[in-house]
Amino acid sequence: GVPALAMYGSADVPNLSADSPSTPPAITAAPASRREHNKRLALLTLVGTALGFVGIVATSSGAKPLASSNVAADATSSNVATAADVQVATRPHIVFALLDDAGWNDFLGSEDMPLASPRMDALAAEGVTLHNYYTQPSCTPSRASLLTGHYPISIGMQHECIQPGSSWGLPLAYSTMPEMLKAGGYHTAMVGKWDVGHFAEDLWPTNRGFDSWLGLTCRGLENYFTYDNGGYHDIHRDTAPERSANGTYSTELFRRESLAVLRNHTAEHPTEPLFLYLAFNAIHDILSVPPDFLSTTTYELITENITFDMRQYAAGAMHIMDAAIGDVVDELKVTGMYNSTVLVVVSDNGGSPGDGGSSWPLRGTKKDYFQGGVRVPGFMHSALLPAGRRGVTYNSLVHVSDWVPTLVEGAAQVAVPDGLDGVNQWDAMVRGVAGGGVGVARNEVLHNIDYIDPNTETYFDPPSQSVAALTAFVDGTLYKLILNDRGNSNAMWFVPSSNAPVFLAGSDAAAGARTNESSFVFDLGNDPFETTNLWANVSYDAVRRSLVARVCDHWTTHMTDSMYAGKVSGPTKAAMVDVYEANGNFITWWNETRPEMVSPLPIAGMGLAGCPFLV
Repeated sequence: GVPALAMYGSADVPNLSADSPSTPPAITAAPASRREHNKRLALLTLVGTALGFVGIVATSSGAKPLASSNVAADATSSNVATAADVQVATRPHIVFALLDDAGWNDFLGSEDMPLASPRMDALAAEGVTLHNYYTQPSCTPSRASLLTGHYPISIGMQHECIQPGSSWGLPLAYSTMPEMLKAGGYHTAMVGKWDVGHFAEDLWPTNRGFDSWLGLTCRGLENYFTYDNGGYHDIHRDTAPERSANGTYSTELFRRESLAVLRNHTAEHPTEPLFLYLAFNAIHDILSVPPDFLSTTTYELITENITFDMRQYAAGAMHIMDAAIGDVVDELKVTGMYNSTVLVVVSDNGGSPGDGGSSWPLRGTKKDYFQGGVRVPGFMHSALLPAGRRGVTYNSLVHVSDWVPTLVEGAAQVAVPDGLDGVNQWDAMVRGVAGGGVGVARNEVLHNIDYIDPNTETYFDPPSQSVAALTAFVDGTLYKLILNDRGNSNAMWFVPSSNAPVFLAGSDAAAGARTNESSFVFDLGNDPFETTNLWANVSYDAVRRSLVARVCDHWTTHMTDSMYAGKVSGPTKAAMVDVYEANGNFITWWNETRPEMVSPLPIAGMGLAGCPFLV
């Protein structure tokens, strides 16, 4: 038989029996449609913050919570494909679209801006929706994990994000997805945000496996038209400034480039499969929308009933990005590539409410280990999917690190390095578990371990205050562990179209209990909104110890020195500025040698004999 811990991989989600704890007050079930699902999830009671915000609405009862989908979701006859049904090309084209800072409530059925993403909603409805897709809580760690198939702790990318003046990046020792696919005969192209290092030329995309690149190096643009990033221009073609981009809205620029890549591929690389990585900077701050779009009927419709100005911009920027993805799909059909293409669309991390994003009704935001920071929408769409696997929901745990083994090894049938943290879920996604799909072995997701204090930029003191987070099954129930971190949100929820933090009714935080707590255990199977902290509940001592022990196992077996280094200063910064100015005030590399990076804060400097966390 299959051990209880592995049942999530075998049957997608745990089946909650009649003896399971009752549904928390004011939380409704998850129907098949994400849109209907979010509408019903809106029936929640909000308890105000100290500012006195109070909202009371109707509730429903008697239904299972969000994460408790039917255990047989991938085993019903309509969702199962036999091996003979799966029309998988030997080497399909792969188009991977990454949205920036798009939270759970930003596409695939948004509650307050449901008209902003019609093309993506339709593509997901014809594909495989990833109901339990997890990523990293911020940009650089997420992209490093995506490109390598490793957890950030395994590659030194576990702390913070790349900035224009960052002298660190993804170590060259780790192979990237485009390098793997290129070795398998693929032509590779990237459009959009890189964000894994640029201070040395060897770190740039065209030296990490991409045949071409048009995009920005890091962070978020201060202006979607001028490509200003920290006072410098940040838009490049391969390794040179792309001066002609100035004045073109970034999403439109990336749309045009993606369509050109597809057209040129048909003419110039007819015998090669294509890997196109399209990494939008939308809807990252600082949000903007083309002025002429603001006066259109479309903008009026998609922002109807939205009063928060940043949320209005988010709806507009999302709609333009959605149209760009739709145009890419249309061009795939025009070029005859569509029938042999696998399209994946996901976000890099949760939403940022102050900048217009939304992770509602999940707790937390971008840069949090709460669900709102790490659980995001996503889907796979392909004509290669058999009829029985179109329009289905995939309920198994999926992590951003899974894309290397899933797409490279699974879809493209190209070898991947040994020792990856990612799991190959291709067979299970395209066949369904009961249809012969194998290899689903993700029983847990390590969200992160970070031993650097962001306030001091040195080791946590004492080391036991280091931060860690893990989602895992214990005896068939899915739990979340967070150690020593209240997140960017200060452990709050944020209603749609607002930057006002609120408490959910029924949460221990709303009741005034343990509001200063910094470590958490949640029963996600029965409490998907993380309302009740079980950390101090003696009935869950064994669960807590088990989860901490797993974190310690990762510390012992996978933890590597963080490559993070603070922004350059002094003579090094002066040299960087000189190089930028000589390059026409465009960001570029300033290290002319191979970047043999050494951690400024190696784990050995902590003086530890083992794991810093007490089991």
